[in-house]
Amino acid sequence: MTGDERRTVRQLGARLVVSPIERCNHPDARGPGQRALEPRRAAGSRRVDYPASVLYLLRRMSVQGTVPPAVPGIRSAGAASAAGLLLLAAAACGGGAPLLHPAQPLPPDTVSFGAGLSGQFVSSDVANRIDRGRAAAAGPLADPATARAYAEGVLIDALLGPGISPWVSARVGLPRATEAGLTYTGRSLRLDGRHVLSLGSEWALSLGLGASAVLLHPDSSAPDAPPGGSAPAEFGLDANGWGGDIPILVGYQPLDGFVDVWMGARTGFEHISGELRAEDDDPAATRFDASGNRFWAAALAGVSLGVPPVWFRFELAGTFHRLSGKLRGPEGQPPLSFGELDASGWSLTPSGAILGKF
Repeated sequence: MTGDERRTVRQLGARLVVSPIERCNHPDARGPGQRALEPRRAAGSRRVDYPASVLYLLRRMSVQGTVPPAVPGIRSAGAASAAGLLLLAAAACGGGAPLLHPAQPLPPDTVSFGAGLSGQFVSSDVANRIDRGRAAAAGPLADPATARAYAEGVLIDALLGPGISPWVSARVGLPRATEAGLTYTGRSLRLDGRHVLSLGSEWALSLGLGASAVLLHPDSSAPDAPPGGSAPAEFGLDANGWGGDIPILVGYQPLDGFVDVWMGARTGFEHISGELRAEDDDPAATRFDASGNRFWAAALAGVSLGVPPVWFRFELAGTFHRLSGKLRGPEGQPPLSFGELDASGWSLTPSGAILGKF
């Protein structure tokens, strides 16, 4: 390190030691007691303490005003993150369900835990249908056009779930380049497994299979009843369902353990069924039966950056959806002209998370 570089490091207050030895992206002979990501070091050489250095820099930047201080009343970043995630999990149930894992598998007996957010943003034509259905909930549903708009809006909203959602996941590495995971997104709980084929020292192909349980709960977003009119119909579908998906990823790992890039395709199917009240504020009101199906196909790309044991991951997916479904009134009453849903649309789902590996 030159004299100018030493002075710069002192001014920043960063206690970093730079070693000239080659790092982890090159093959080397390791002894049986060394970790896979730890390079060989010459006797007496010093190494960079990355976690301590990053924490030290963050403390310095907080004091200097570069990084804002913690939220008043919360004494640690961990507590602030946990509080924020708990509030979000209680309030959000969007339809985003990202993978947020690279193509390369976890080593055997290694586990990862992560938490983050995803957003489901739908195309304008889909959003307009949902808005028309929400307005049509005020009725009268005896009008065929109003009933069809209501049915379309309810089913599209339930099948796509536009909005923000939490993402919480745990994964474990298994022998023979396999991996299993469990992911919760507010709207669904997904269990998956995958097998990874090596395509060289830096490339890998991941073949996965996932199964999901879908749980939907009513919201309170129906419009107010017009003066002198009846109460609006319930708009949030109270339903459950199931689904499955097949993700195929190609991954590139230029720096072993520090950087991962992945891209690929994912396709799946989902079925939901449930019921709606004819009057949102009356638990004893007439109920409509609802069912819907969604076929979808997505293209996605993501990146992971970090130093052990913490990584930041980001993913973006564009998805085409094919939707179908119908509403049915109770037997023995005059039928309503809900028609059947037959629609398609697009969504964009950005997501991000912080993970730890142990």
